[in-house]
Amino acid sequence: MEPIRVLIVDDHAVVRQGLRSLLSMHDDIQVVGEADRGAVVLEKIGALQPDVVLLDIRIPPPTGVEVAHRLRRAYPQVKIIILTTYDDDRYLNEALQAGAHGYLLKDTSRKFLVDSIRQVYNGQRLLSPDLVDQVLHNYEAMAKKVAHYEYGLTDNELLVLREISEGSSIKDIAQKIHLSEATIKKRMQDILDKMGVAHRTQAVAEAIRKGLI
Repeated sequence: MEPIRVLIVDDHAVVRQGLRSLLSMHDDIQVVGEADRGAVVLEKIGALQPDVVLLDIRIPPPTGVEVAHRLRRAYPQVKIIILTTYDDDRYLNEALQAGAHGYLLKDTSRKFLVDSIRQVYNGQRLLSPDLVDQVLHNYEAMAKKVAHYEYGLTDNELLVLREISEGSSIKDIAQKIHLSEATIKKRMQDILDKMGVAHRTQAVAEAIRKGLI
């Protein structure tokens, strides 16, 4: 079986050397080249024909994200693993949108990195364990936002739903937010109409299911 051909892309020589040293310990992985900037990657990729590119996101232009975009268009068979110190949402989202197959932090364990190369080569997509909760949280927030717009509920209507879910009566809510019971009843009816349900319990159940409250 042919070894997995890996191209290492990082603008720090010590990082490239460390990765090459680590990967050379594994018979099923072969480092076929290195690059310290985006332009070099695009220049070498055709001749080197790597299976997997270990790509830092912050490199001299074009950036890692732009390189990922170009590789996905020109060399769709090449798997891309972003290997970076940056764990913020913007870089993560940009990398995934660019088609990266993995997003790993540089403090990941050596074993996890090597296993990730093998798994991505075999068609899987991976994130550093520390990023999984972050991605799930972002997904839940997005789903909640979509549901919010789906029903067109206002913040005040969500407040009423939340109070109802906690067992408050119309009278309790009116007293708590200093509005008349008639106003709260009208607001509740608007909620039912927007959500297309007949009862408060149905509205609360749907809101909980959608993550609105």
